[in-house]
Amino acid sequence: MDSYSREYYQDIDYKPELFYVIFGVSGSGELEVSRERHRVDEFPEGLELQLLDREKDGAYMDELVGGTIGQVLQRNHAAAYGRCAETEQWAVIRGQVQRDDTLDYLRNVIGFVQAFVDQGAVGVMDVMTISLMSAEEWTGKIFEPEFNPWKHVTILISEEADGSRWLHTRGMRKFGRPDISFHGIGVDKVDDVAAVVNQMIYYGARGAFFGRDVKLHTQSGKAFVVRPEFVEDFENFDFNNAYYEAEVLGEETE
Repeated sequence: MDSYSREYYQDIDYKPELFYVIFGVSGSGELEVSRERHRVDEFPEGLELQLLDREKDGAYMDELVGGTIGQVLQRNHAAAYGRCAETEQWAVIRGQVQRDDTLDYLRNVIGFVQAFVDQGAVGVMDVMTISLMSAEEWTGKIFEPEFNPWKHVTILISEEADGSRWLHTRGMRKFGRPDISFHGIGVDKVDDVAAVVNQMIYYGARGAFFGRDVKLHTQSGKAFVVRPEFVEDFENFDFNNAYYEAEVLGEETE
């Protein structure tokens, strides 16, 4: 099976959205993209590529790495943030993908980003997950290995007022699918629910939409029945996306 196929794809009129910032791009010459080296065959319809220069685009550049996003990046990626934010030329790839029955759009974008890295870019920000990678991390984690959906989504775990845990994701919008939220998880159940979330990420990346109760088999050999409630709220900053407010109804033995 092609690692970029979407064998569970459903057309729900909910298109993927991507937003990458590439720091320290070359200020001269054209981008050299190789069909063989970068595994690129087109620039996906619906996306735009914008080149930014500190002298004329400084205000917008500061906005991209400022505010809440800047605070998160400085807290989680302090060294890379300092190096990337001070560069003079950036590239932005962003927009809403129009064809998503395969993940070829993501393969192509990964290749374009790698082409910038090969020409000297120093880092890449994935705005959808509020994460920052050095050029070496991008190549080693995203470009070189076989496609892995879990590397494109972040699972966050927060403590709630009653001591339970909230597990939720960021990044599923890149697949045109809702993010995932489980509230009120006991500390002893976090690993099981995280395994369920990973299964939902996998099937969502492969094109599935959870419109009813579903039985999910985790890699640990367990099976759980999950009820996902679709919440079509794209303005919630926790997700920057619609999401499932989900609950585990129970564990089933095989």
